[in-house]
Amino acid sequence: MMRKKLMIGAAAVAVVLGGIVAQVAAESPREDAMKALGKNMKVIKELISANGNAADAAAPAQKIAEIAAKIPDLFPQGSDTPDDAAKAEIWQNWDDFVAKAKSLQDEATMLASAAGGGDLATVGAQFEKVGGTCGACHKQYREKTN
Repeated sequence: MMRKKLMIGAAAVAVVLGGIVAQVAAESPREDAMKALGKNMKVIKELISANGNAADAAAPAQKIAEIAAKIPDLFPQGSDTPDDAAKAEIWQNWDDFVAKAKSLQDEATMLASAAGGGDLATVGAQFEKVGGTCGACHKQYREKTN
C-alpha cells in the first residue's frame, strides 16, 4: 500500500515538473513571431549575399508581411513584462506603433512583388527598405538586450 502511494506521489510530481519545464521552454506567440520574422529576414539577406535567385525571396517576404499584419495583436495593452524587450512607449504611442507595423507589412509585400520580377538588385533595394522599417520600430519601441 505504501509503495502504491509513493508511486502515485512520484507520478504526480513528474507531471507537475514536466508541466513547469514545458511552460518555461515554451516561448510566447510574440517571441515566436519576432524570431520567425528575423529568420525570414536572414533567409533573404543570405540569398542576396549569395547572388541567388530573386524569386526565392518571394516566400520569406510574404511570410514577413503576414507576421507584420499580426504585430499589433501580439502587443495587447498590459502585455509588457519586466523581462520583455518591449518598451512601454508601444502602448503610449499606440497609433504610431500600429503605423510602423503596417509600414513593415507594406514594404514586405512590395519585396515579395519585387522578387516576382526576378531582378536581384531591385530585391536588394527593397530589402533595405524592409530592414529600415524593422529598425525604426526597434529603435523606438524595443529595449536593447544582451
